[in-house]
Amino acid sequence: MKRFTQALGMSVALVLLAVPVAYAGSKTTFNLIVNATSRYAEGSMGSARNSADTVQRVYCRTFADATYGESMRCYATNSANVTVTCGSSSPVLVRSVQAAGDESYVAFSWDVNGVCQTFDVLKGSHLEPKAP
Repeated sequence: MKRFTQALGMSVALVLLAVPVAYAGSKTTFNLIVNATSRYAEGSMGSARNSADTVQRVYCRTFADATYGESMRCYATNSANVTVTCGSSSPVLVRSVQAAGDESYVAFSWDVNGVCQTFDVLKGSHLEPKAP
């Protein structure tokens, strides 16, 4: 029985050594990507704000008025100073833009007429926060 207990203890120790180490506080930079040809843009607002250049930016806005209802518009400018924009009055896209925060990762795409087709928002502790 003693041998069995020792063998079991050694097996457990070896298994624990094989488990990968997890590091707390994962941090990820999502640099701004603008692809005018494929008509999409994506990146983290914090990473764009903290970039070494002075031109990167990504932002979205919503607008509402009594006559036309709600709409949204997104803008992105990459480090090469290529700017893209799209807009939509789709209630689903308006709600998605409203869900984005100032440190979110966002991705959006548009059709040939500049109408937004998709909007993706990601919030998480791993995203780079904006520096002052």
